[in-house]
Amino acid sequence: MSSEAMSESLQFASVKRRAVASRSYRVRLPASNGLNFAPGGTVQFDLPANLAGTYVDMSQCYLKFKVVNSAAAAFALDRAGAYGFVRRLQISTAGAQISDLDRYNVLAAAMIDQDTSLEWRGSHGKTLIGTETSLRGELVAQGASRTYCLPIILNPLAQTTPHRMIPCFSLSALTLRWTMADIAEAVFSAGNPVVSFTDVEMVCMLTELSPGAQAMVDSATGGRYDILATSWAYSGATLGAAVTSSTSNLGFSYSSLERVVFALRPQASQIQGAYSLGNRATANLSEYNLLINSQQYPAQPIRREDKGAEALSELLISDHSLLDWRSGSGFTNGFKGAAIANGVGIGFSMFANIQPRVTLEPSYPFSDANPDGTTAGDTATLNAAVEPSDIGTFLASIELESAISNSKSSHIYSGVSTLASTVQLVTKHSAAVPGVCSIDTFANFTILMSLNMRGTGVFSVSV
Repeated sequence: MSSEAMSESLQFASVKRRAVASRSYRVRLPASNGLNFAPGGTVQFDLPANLAGTYVDMSQCYLKFKVVNSAAAAFALDRAGAYGFVRRLQISTAGAQISDLDRYNVLAAAMIDQDTSLEWRGSHGKTLIGTETSLRGELVAQGASRTYCLPIILNPLAQTTPHRMIPCFSLSALTLRWTMADIAEAVFSAGNPVVSFTDVEMVCMLTELSPGAQAMVDSATGGRYDILATSWAYSGATLGAAVTSSTSNLGFSYSSLERVVFALRPQASQIQGAYSLGNRATANLSEYNLLINSQQYPAQPIRREDKGAEALSELLISDHSLLDWRSGSGFTNGFKGAAIANGVGIGFSMFANIQPRVTLEPSYPFSDANPDGTTAGDTATLNAAVEPSDIGTFLASIELESAISNSKSSHIYSGVSTLASTVQLVTKHSAAVPGVCSIDTFANFTILMSLNMRGTGVFSVSV
């Protein structure tokens, strides 16, 4: 046999094959527990069940709702856009929990900052979820209404590895519960907006296989549908004022913990007159690492020095994008409005103040001569005069996957097992923390969802 090979471009006998007989159709699922909802309420959707040979692709689904601002007070969205309205997402079936992510809006703000470019936030993101190219979301005027369509992110149904469609023929429906955030947390407003959510629905794309095609799939799987996916979980702690170090117990117990992401949010900025979700501080952070049963991960703590290059490098490694020079992010180090002196600081965002609001969008592209959006937030205390540059973007992450998976493999997973382990986040600070902060820590881990149609006929989950 020849050891030589031809280019794929010359493989004329290799052509695409026709798919098995199927049809796809779009459905609108109304909420199963009401039509109109208020902040703090819970919206429930039940995905279709008992549909023979039918699957849903969660990457083609979105949550649609209309926000009605009925009071005489305008408000601006946080950097998460309309995701800011969602505090918690729970997924369950037959009384068993599949996923439960609290502080959903805080993680959404962080991931939008990390994974989206300015162009996306000012184009598709602006229309779909209300983002802007600045460090805040769009303005919703008093008495106005706005319809948003949110792709369903940060859950295992949408993060299968490799990509899998979700069967809709289990005996018990998959239930998604969206808990809406209080309005003071979700938006920035100088007044008291009265907000309601109407016309709430999930729009899904379902694919139905022919009986013959489904029989082929069922025969190949033996009636057991195993789906590997990554999921998220939250753990909260408090960073006290004036401390120079902290150790937080996280409670993460998983067979494959892949990365840990954390943010420090000043509690003084978690009010209606501030951007509560995306206002992330460094709080004089100098180094950090995890302790798993007293063993350090990584072995040498990650340091945050001057402009934060090492911390950002480790963040990009955990996001599998260190070498992706085409990607963009929202880590733009603050927001400087007209006639405001440039903020002076270090890191890729310094300690944040409580009212980072301006009315004008920053110029683009950014430059040293026109530093809007790139100045670091000031290191002033929380009681100092408020400046628009005092909005922070700092985010930290620790990668735990073995390099054997090459960081992108969809066929193996190699995170650290923390089952029956004590997991702690350790931070050290170069100076006393200026004010009390929330430590929002998120675990990204692998789960196995299994549906045995020759057994119980409902999904089970292993972590």
